[in-house]
Amino acid sequence: MAEVIVNDKVKRGETLKDVLDGEFYKEGANIVIIKGIKKEAEATRKFLVKTNKGNITIAVTEDNEASNFFLKNYKKFVKRVRWISHFDIAFGPTRIDLEVSDKEKVFNKWDVLLSLSGLDKDEGHLVFITKKTSGIYGLEEPKIGRVVGGKWVLSNLGLKDYIIDIELISEEKELVDYIVTTDLNTKLEDGWKIITYFEAEFFEVPSATEHCLAIMENHEFKIDEYTNTFIANASLKGLKIEEGNLVDRDRGVITVRNFGDGEGKVFIYKESRSSSLSHTVVGKVRKGMELIDFSETGTLTVKTVPERLCAIGLEVEKAIEMFEKHGIEVEVEGKGIVVEQEPEYTLNVLKEKKVKLKAISKENIITITLYDDKAPITSWYFRRTTGLTTKRVGKLHVYFKHKDIVMFKGNPDYAKGLLPENTPENVVKGLEIGVSNMVSRYKGMIGVRLSDHDKFGPTGESFEKTNIVGRVLENWEFLKKVRTGEDIYILLKK
Repeated sequence: MAEVIVNDKVKRGETLKDVLDGEFYKEGANIVIIKGIKKEAEATRKFLVKTNKGNITIAVTEDNEASNFFLKNYKKFVKRVRWISHFDIAFGPTRIDLEVSDKEKVFNKWDVLLSLSGLDKDEGHLVFITKKTSGIYGLEEPKIGRVVGGKWVLSNLGLKDYIIDIELISEEKELVDYIVTTDLNTKLEDGWKIITYFEAEFFEVPSATEHCLAIMENHEFKIDEYTNTFIANASLKGLKIEEGNLVDRDRGVITVRNFGDGEGKVFIYKESRSSSLSHTVVGKVRKGMELIDFSETGTLTVKTVPERLCAIGLEVEKAIEMFEKHGIEVEVEGKGIVVEQEPEYTLNVLKEKKVKLKAISKENIITITLYDDKAPITSWYFRRTTGLTTKRVGKLHVYFKHKDIVMFKGNPDYAKGLLPENTPENVVKGLEIGVSNMVSRYKGMIGVRLSDHDKFGPTGESFEKTNIVGRVLENWEFLKKVRTGEDIYILLKK
């Protein structure tokens, strides 16, 4: 039998299965086995310029007298902002003992230079070019490199700002002998280190944290994207995210993209990057970084701190038990299934130490199915609009009711890409759920017809303007009782 280390505990066994008893692990998820590590120093020419407004990363790309001077004397440039123009920002002064030149040069945006102001060696400066320009900077070859991170910091600097420190970015290359496996019959050898899960701690921006906790609620993190810098999960891509903070994306940091392409994606960083306006920092990996470092595909087991405290969709008794375990005071209105929770977000619940729940009878919750295969775009729109992306029970607001049609308010922000799909041909069956597509001026409206119709869909539109997204399965009689202006709750049957 081999003696190995599993999640920092010494165990003995012949196969992976033998040593996983009592370990935190989701069956089928990746396991990292490290057989050995050899470290080698790797030369670097990158520097972290720490200012009172944030960090700037520069790469020394040139091989000239100016760059050699900077590599030997970079600490001399820990200075205040000396000037700011339309084209550049300079820190100094310090002495630069290099040959003076009055030759004019052209420089591109984000170039980094050394400069002798007034051709005076005692007026040396570290200069960042913020707009393409030409000029005399006092040296034969002033350019030393480029800004490669933290460009936004430069636009926030003023004349009272300053550099706190300049640090050489050390890069230690690890030559790791490892395997990533899901095979529990893998034979073990003495000295192997085995990691089955990673621990993610969340502490920032309650709404964005809840987004992450919803993805990881079942202790799983699926890798949808892999680079040398990060891994990412895109299961909730497209959801609106609150902008949060400007914090550097250090190794192990967890962020959610808050606008642009990929909004809603969750990132875990393997390498440090400067802060970004498009990323909200929510937490950090505290244990098990090896899973993030070495997994390129598959699913990872994750333990979140805190665990998600969302009672929506739970029976009242189970909800109370969950909250009381965390010392949370619970106030309940109604009986049955929880459909509303205040505060909604886990971090706020833990902060306030009390929560209000609204529950209703299961008979008053509409059970549905969605046609993900036939109408994937519309199904995603329906989930986003109802909240079924992150909650067990969704909600729709009754916009209009007439005879056998019940129509619900849509979401214009999410309705822009509703291309026609799964449109009816001869007849719409009763209890089918329809969404008006982009052909209609009322795109995004959601409706249900309680009876068959051969001309118009569940939103009262003609067939070419209607996407059939799903069907009501249970408690459809409740729809006969609802009134305009009321909310209904829906449960997705999987």
